[in-house]
Amino acid sequence: MLAYGFNHAEAARSFREAARLDPECASCWWGVALVLGPNLNLPMMETDVAEAYGAVQRARALAPRATPVERELIEALVARYPAKPQADRSALDRAYADAMRKVAARYPADPDVQALFAESLLDLSPWNFWTRSGEPKNAVIEALAALDRALLADPQHPGA
Repeated sequence: MLAYGFNHAEAARSFREAARLDPECASCWWGVALVLGPNLNLPMMETDVAEAYGAVQRARALAPRATPVERELIEALVARYPAKPQADRSALDRAYADAMRKVAARYPADPDVQALFAESLLDLSPWNFWTRSGEPKNAVIEALAALDRALLADPQHPGA
């Protein structure tokens, strides 16, 4: 809920505490990595790169214990985080969105997957969603379709 509500600092603390309580929880480490990344409101902080990379690698190591969808979400996030900071993250963020597109296609009725996919698309050009003529950009159209699928599956989904 904290991540969907854009309270990433508290979400990170919560995921870290969940990982402390259950160090074998792959999704806990995935959550840490997820919320340290860029979002609609803020670019990724260079100081968070090492922790995000470490967390997603930990999640990846624990992935055999996770569900199939959790494993796919972890692998998608691996594409977003290099071991060292990169000044231009655009290729990394595009790789993550492309990986999430594949996960979303495999899990069209999973509202979390669809909401995360939509966010991955919107993060490619935060707050720049419209053409000069007032039409939504292609990523926005695709994100809205994913959000529609999420809401169809769960009309109260907080991320959708």
